[in-house]
Amino acid sequence: MKQATFADAIGLTLKQAGEIERGNSFPKPEKLEIIAKALNVPLKELFDFGKTRYFPPPPVMPSTEARRTPKNRTRARAAAE
Repeated sequence: MKQATFADAIGLTLKQAGEIERGNSFPKPEKLEIIAKALNVPLKELFDFGKTRYFPPPPVMPSTEARRTPKNRTRARAAAE
C-alpha cells in the first residue's frame, strides 16, 4: 500500500503517516483500530514483534510488460517457410 493511500485511509497527513512509519512518532490510541483495519490485520498484530509476524501475500499486479515471442519460435517459423 502506498503511503499516501495509507495516510488517507487513517485520516492523517502524508507527513504524519511517514513519521509513524519511521518510528519518529506514534499514533494516538484511538487511531490504532483504524490503522489495523486499513492494513487488514488484527489489532494485536500491531504489537506483535516476534518472529511470527503476519505478512499478507502481495496483491497480484497486472503486467505492464508486452508479451514477446521467444526467439527460437520465430526462427522455427522462418525455417518452415
